[in-house]
Amino acid sequence: MKRVLPAMLFVVLLFGIIVVPVLAKSDSLGPPDIAQKIFIHRAKPDNPGKGKPGGEEGFYKLLGAKWKSFPVHMEVNPANPSGLGETFVLTTIGTAAEEWDDGAYSGWGGVPVDLFDNTITITIKGYDDLAWTSDKLDGKNTIVWGNYPTSGVIAVTIVWYNTKTKTILEFDMVLDTDYAWGDSTTMASVMDLQNIVTHELGHGAGLDDLYQDPAYQETMYGYSDLGEIVKRNLYTGDKAGITKLYG
Repeated sequence: MKRVLPAMLFVVLLFGIIVVPVLAKSDSLGPPDIAQKIFIHRAKPDNPGKGKPGGEEGFYKLLGAKWKSFPVHMEVNPANPSGLGETFVLTTIGTAAEEWDDGAYSGWGGVPVDLFDNTITITIKGYDDLAWTSDKLDGKNTIVWGNYPTSGVIAVTIVWYNTKTKTILEFDMVLDTDYAWGDSTTMASVMDLQNIVTHELGHGAGLDDLYQDPAYQETMYGYSDLGEIVKRNLYTGDKAGITKLYG
């Protein structure tokens, strides 16, 4: 049975029933200067929206907040139903982080700051420990596998930030157990861990989703599918966006 997120409302959209979690207005949202944004990464639909065209710098969209102190440290619970070993999980997530940081995977050069910490801590936290509400904020950037309550969702990243200082305070990420995970270069039928985590860490760094068709090559394009690896490499707009934030 799927979990039900705490303190959430459910919205029914047109053109089919799509359940989107929205935090209810309550004291659980925390101080007035603290805001939350939940990014929901879905499987690609048959007809994604057209959106607005991009410029010469490609496509990117900023959250409106960024990190002010570096490096950003992460903790990961490597336990997963796909049987991926701890070493593979930590190495793959580290590679995804360093693509934004120093361009280690594609060799694009990266940003001047040491954005993500090279060391990842192992945690035993689970889905319910993530900062779905402000009382769960703990200053840790946590990545876990979990059973998200909506079908067709690959991953979710929760970002908390200070609206006055425009500073990111914390991000948490859940990789949905509805999918088999692994390395799609050796098994095309799985959700590629590096591909998806690279995208999600873009949210953790301060980038928003893109949904227009021409942006399909960007890492921050909001849809993915089994066997996809295109998001491993940052594209023109991804590089421009992260450089705008930390260049």
